[in-house]
Amino acid sequence: MKKNYFFFLFMAGIVVLFMLASCKQAKVTEKPLQTVPQQAASQPKTSESGAPHPEAATKMPAIERKNESILLVYKHTGFGYVESYGFDTYVFRLLADPSGQISGGIVYQRTSDGEVEAIHYNVTRSSDEITLAASGADKKSWSATLKLKDSSIDVSGQQKLSAKLDKALVFASTDGNYSESYSIDQAAPEMPSEIKKGDSTLEKGKWTFPENNKAIYVQTKPDDTENTEGFQVSLWREDNGDLRFRTEGPTPINEVYASGLSAVLAGDHALSNAVLLDLMLGESRYLRPVYAFAISRRGSGK
Repeated sequence: MKKNYFFFLFMAGIVVLFMLASCKQAKVTEKPLQTVPQQAASQPKTSESGAPHPEAATKMPAIERKNESILLVYKHTGFGYVESYGFDTYVFRLLADPSGQISGGIVYQRTSDGEVEAIHYNVTRSSDEITLAASGADKKSWSATLKLKDSSIDVSGQQKLSAKLDKALVFASTDGNYSESYSIDQAAPEMPSEIKKGDSTLEKGKWTFPENNKAIYVQTKPDDTENTEGFQVSLWREDNGDLRFRTEGPTPINEVYASGLSAVLAGDHALSNAVLLDLMLGESRYLRPVYAFAISRRGSGK
């Protein structure tokens, strides 16, 4: 009996040790780590192209096409712009006649209360002359006259300049001492530009095409090899011809969405429309290269 009793205690002890070992092993193998991949899967996706969408809804409603021929949304991205002016985005709604000639439009400021009218533009044309008249909400007004020649235009009034279009889009002072030349040769792998005063080259630039429907423009001083003082335009061309581009220098400059711009710069009125846009939109330093790019894409999918 005593031998059986000790045997029974011995077996019972083995069973208890086995149960304790099993419980300890169960604790070690618990791995509540499945929440990590689930969180990663729930993160929002970002745009792969990086193209800007300044017309999109943020804290304000989205900007949409209406009955205009050209919708151009220009957002100033420079530091402190909103603090200085109370808004950062202009909305250009411009019209064109059946021939494709820009015929006027309205510029709005995008505010939290919606689009507020800022400037009205009216364009009239005779056989060899175009008059652009602007009137602002502040009651200020100005006008400019475009004298049309065979392949050039002389502008007088609010601004004085000359423009011509051949193998390049050229803006120049009326005395010829200052000029900006932007190549429109779509057959070239690169489209160079040159800004000159007298015999001196102030800046050089070029468009390159790293991938389909994307272009990069860089402009800076000839000796600024690191482009520390110049600027870069990154441009995306959508299948319908709409353009999106972002300009950056040492600091951010702008983000732009342009719908219908390519169409008015692709026809017989390409030069006069480029000059009208230059007068209406301003920001010539950053937008003239884009006008040249749009003109160069005529009949090209590049």
